[in-house]
Amino acid sequence: MVKLFQAIVLCVVVISCRGAKADDTAQKWSPRNKYWRHLLKEQSGLDDGNGEHFGDMQSCVQTALSESNDVQLQDKTAVPTIVDTLTDSQNRTVLVEIGNAITPSQVESVKRLAACTKLYFPESRFDHREFTMSGGGNDCTFMNILLQIFSPDVFENVVNIAKLAYEKAGWGEQLRLRPPHMCGLRTAEYLNYKEFKRLGGHADTGSLFTVLFALSDPKLYQGGEFYLLPRDEPDNRMYYFKPRQYSAIVFLSETHHGVTDLEGPREMFTNEFWVYDDAPWHSSTRAENSEMDWFVQRAEETLDHAADYYKEEDLTDLWPFEEDIEDFDGYDSGYGFYEDESSDDDELDANEDKNDEL
Repeated sequence: MVKLFQAIVLCVVVISCRGAKADDTAQKWSPRNKYWRHLLKEQSGLDDGNGEHFGDMQSCVQTALSESNDVQLQDKTAVPTIVDTLTDSQNRTVLVEIGNAITPSQVESVKRLAACTKLYFPESRFDHREFTMSGGGNDCTFMNILLQIFSPDVFENVVNIAKLAYEKAGWGEQLRLRPPHMCGLRTAEYLNYKEFKRLGGHADTGSLFTVLFALSDPKLYQGGEFYLLPRDEPDNRMYYFKPRQYSAIVFLSETHHGVTDLEGPREMFTNEFWVYDDAPWHSSTRAENSEMDWFVQRAEETLDHAADYYKEEDLTDLWPFEEDIEDFDGYDSGYGFYEDESSDDDELDANEDKNDEL
């Protein structure tokens, strides 16, 4: 009976990754998908110049699901719960921490999708990313669009967690931000810090809010605290969080943040929402506001908007070259663009002091 039950569960999961079911889910949870909907409709188009890989990705993900069905049966009913919030000096909520934000099977799905993505798109969707200005970095696998197509249940959860934080923080009333389900997904990234020992301070400029899931047990690594510096904070005081496994930190993207020195395995899953639709497949892995603004303007001028969905060949030539882009700062998130008044040395000293305390 146990094997029969496992087979039934596996069948349901695999079917959900195919055809109309996947299409329905993507339509529901990614309403701003008009620039990649054709990929799902035609079951093709995932080509980065090295061959078509839609079928390969589908097969890879489904095989991974069949191998990990035991993990799926281990999920326990756990309700996402607000753990903590952080407000700035003007009493604006800048961060919400949520426990039980992602299930073990969803974590497994994220890791499997990342592995398949790196396997078939090793050059275009994987980056040994160094932060040259502030130091440190991470190994990043870019999964936007692939997440919505092949793991729609995980994407649905990302949206729901973002909505929970949005409502708790009052970002609609405070900052006039549009709700998550009305935003596009700018990027979805699996982050591994195996080859890096810190992440320098930065801001996710041009995004509205960032949803960061903790995939690793914090007991397995030393240090590695997420830190955040709200705007106009007296004495540039930083706040530190070491999120528990399966929890999430949702914060205003343009708030200065980073990761302290660490030792040991640290894996995270981060997602950024912005004012635009989801970027097209052939765009850069983490599109800039200036690129997307140019693309949208050209799309509005040239595409047949009465069509059910666009064709890949309709979209490819619309993405701008570097010389096409004029200076463009992007849209204000409502929280404003972060301007760091302290030097990099000051920040490093602050992090070193915190690490000494640990």
